[in-house]
Amino acid sequence: MAPKKPAAPEKPEEPPKPPPGKLKWTFYSTFGTICVISFFTMLVLYIRLITDSENPLLLPMKKLRINMADGLRNPKIVHTSQDLFKKGKPKTAGGWDFFGKSFYYISNEEKTWHDAESFCLTRDSHLASILSDEEQNYLTSQLSDPTWIGLTDENEEGNWKWTDGSRTKAQYWSLGNPSYSEHDGALEKDCTSIVPSSGGYNWNDDYCHKLHKWVCKENIDIEEP
Repeated sequence: MAPKKPAAPEKPEEPPKPPPGKLKWTFYSTFGTICVISFFTMLVLYIRLITDSENPLLLPMKKLRINMADGLRNPKIVHTSQDLFKKGKPKTAGGWDFFGKSFYYISNEEKTWHDAESFCLTRDSHLASILSDEEQNYLTSQLSDPTWIGLTDENEEGNWKWTDGSRTKAQYWSLGNPSYSEHDGALEKDCTSIVPSSGGYNWNDDYCHKLHKWVCKENIDIEEP
């Protein structure tokens, strides 16, 4: 009797193929998830970019002003430095002017008084104090529009003080200024602007929420030789 042939091995069962529609939706779902993650990542980066108000040139300009201040404190070069800056209104880097013993920044845009003071504070300065006839005449000659300075009586009506802590000396109020409100709760004019078209006496008390240009001032103590 002839031997029986061994039975042929059974073919392994192939896993069932997903229906075409399911495969398509799996692809779309994966692709959509990647798009959503990419979108939110880009959104976060964009928000950080537009909210980062720090100017990349701010630190180099700050170092430059510090180095200039250190140089001006050197008795050997103080007079030479003052002569270089005295005439012709040369500009320092970053839009700061040098006059007397201070740096000044005059804006090209407009802000409220409080926003302008905040701007100056981020530049290691304050809204400008004016302490002499020379300083008053200098700033008036540089301005063409109403411009905020650092004098305010916001803390106590009628008690005007400089934001940089300087002692209030000469004052250059225009005729009829400052004025005071006689009604409790009324909006008061607590901030000061220079109106250059008014001549030598050109300080106006003004509402702090108004939009004006502004001038920052950074004091530099120069040692006398």
